[in-house]
Amino acid sequence: MTTANVSYQSALHALYQLQRFGIKLGLDTTKALLSSVDNPHQHFKTVHIAGTNGKGSTAATLASILLATGHQTGLYTSPHLIDFSERIQTDGHPIPHRRLEALIEQVTASCPTTITPTFFEFATAIAFLYFSEANIDIGIVEVGMGGRFDATNVLKPLVTIITNVGLDHQKHLGNTIEAVAKEKCGIIQPNTPTVVGNVSPKALTVIQEVCSTQRSPLVTFGVDFQAVESSPNHFDFHGLRSSYSALRYSLMGHHQVENAACALAAVEWLRDTGMPISEDGLRQGLVSVQWPGRLECVANNPTVLLDGAHNPTAAEALAKFLADHQRGHSGNIILVIGMQKDKDMKSFFTPLIPLANTIVLTRSAHTQSASAEELAEQLSDKPLHLVYTASAAEAMMKAHNTATHEDTICVTGSLLLVGEVKAHLKGSFFSPLRG
Repeated sequence: MTTANVSYQSALHALYQLQRFGIKLGLDTTKALLSSVDNPHQHFKTVHIAGTNGKGSTAATLASILLATGHQTGLYTSPHLIDFSERIQTDGHPIPHRRLEALIEQVTASCPTTITPTFFEFATAIAFLYFSEANIDIGIVEVGMGGRFDATNVLKPLVTIITNVGLDHQKHLGNTIEAVAKEKCGIIQPNTPTVVGNVSPKALTVIQEVCSTQRSPLVTFGVDFQAVESSPNHFDFHGLRSSYSALRYSLMGHHQVENAACALAAVEWLRDTGMPISEDGLRQGLVSVQWPGRLECVANNPTVLLDGAHNPTAAEALAKFLADHQRGHSGNIILVIGMQKDKDMKSFFTPLIPLANTIVLTRSAHTQSASAEELAEQLSDKPLHLVYTASAAEAMMKAHNTATHEDTICVTGSLLLVGEVKAHLKGSFFSPLRG
């Protein structure tokens, strides 16, 4: 490594040390930390996005549209795939390593001795400080987890988006759709419009009640706006104030069209605030959006797809895409799966198993990753061809050895695994994905 790389990795190591404080839901620490650096989040406009799935894709899509229409745009998402700097972007570019080093030092020096911020609280402060210094026009901010007590929930956004509501992170968010919806509704602000994606009736009832209490104008997918696929990677959009036909979208999958629709519904509200967003720019933003690790095709012959699906709802969306994909391909599907121990593995496997000829079970380097044997226990009642491996690199070698040129290898189950596979295929240094 160069001296610069050593310095950068040392700075990241210091940041990762905050992992020892775990997940701490609440806003007092975040507010104190941001106050110590002059409340940078108050210096730029924002859109705040929550959701069990799709919030990152929606954030990336909206940021791409705003950038294509000439607005200086910040994008804060998590987790990263290969390098921490992916989380914090301005105008489509990750934060430079040197600037990240300096901001880690600055926030560390400013942090009051009376608080102990978590990794995500600290990272959020860095992102907001960087956006403020960059003098962005608007920041697109993805919730880390839940919403109500998430570190990002100090914002006063122009628009709030809730993409969908499903069961994930039950330890922190609750075991019912209603409980999870209530947590995500914590980002709904008084008199601030809320865009809601394709959610269940149970979730929608909770959202409607909160919006009514907060006097938040509510627009809902399928009622106030909709998107209809006209052909692969093309869709028509119909909103409250605008309609577009034959929109070309770079992200694959029907679920991504729903995410794009949420972004377009938010665009309508942003226009109402006086923000100019042209149709040409909107179309260009949809075409140019990039969101790695989400139905991302990284190789052909055999086709290699990377998708960070890690809960049952996301698995169903992936299964639908793979079933459609197979109708146009003669080869078999080989699944490479690795998951965290706290995930609902059995429900995740259910929609995917019927599609696969071979399942390569593996684990990421994360300490909470389930072993191949633990994954196999959830499949013990199925007559499947299982391959056991102990690392992402071994899993990809075994998958490639099994595959023909016509086959499709799909890596899924965890963004941590997807990040490791992506780094392995690129031959790049892997920055441990945590938080």
